[in-house]
Amino acid sequence: MKPLIILDLDGTLYNFDNSDSVNFTSSRFYGEIKKRVYTFLSKRLGITEDSAREIYESVKTEFKGEVSLGLESKFGIDRYEFFGETWNLDPSQFIERVNRLPLIQSLNGTTTFLTSAPKVWASEVLRYLNLGDYKKRLFTGEPNLRKPNPLVFKHICDSFGFSPLEAVSVGDQVHSDISPAKSIGMKTVLVRGNSAEADYCINSVDELPELLRRIKI
Repeated sequence: MKPLIILDLDGTLYNFDNSDSVNFTSSRFYGEIKKRVYTFLSKRLGITEDSAREIYESVKTEFKGEVSLGLESKFGIDRYEFFGETWNLDPSQFIERVNRLPLIQSLNGTTTFLTSAPKVWASEVLRYLNLGDYKKRLFTGEPNLRKPNPLVFKHICDSFGFSPLEAVSVGDQVHSDISPAKSIGMKTVLVRGNSAEADYCINSVDELPELLRRIKI
């Protein structure tokens, strides 16, 4: 049986600033997001941008990086409003344009995409990478159920009629792409890294088609 393939986006399918050495938190993209968040909170709450910065850092710490959930909980700011105002950016300004359609079509299985980013950004990224037809297979970071919760991987498997034993998670972060997927029995592939926790490690997502042809899931 051909497997269900759950692909991460950031750091796996594309790199920020055209460099595989730049991660999300060190990217120009993240810097722009933070500036937009400060401006949004300043206007939304009627405070200075310095105060907005303090609120952002406090919420980020308290809610373990889930800023949208923290702002919704503490200030009643709808998560979709927040994402729409802060993540509505043009992918061409931050990532290299690569036609990923041939890669996805060559994968021996059913491909889906799982990201911590909101739909307003992730759907534009898929379009930019010539994967717009896959938007219905995109799982994003708006719901309460998000990476690294293993249940989000189980939900995707259930949605496509696969058991975790028939699925593989592919990503560049052990804590969010590898560990939770492996905890429910999925096979795992770490991209651009090495970890004994991953079943397989590859240098680039371009190596994935050949790997999937060799392994049994």
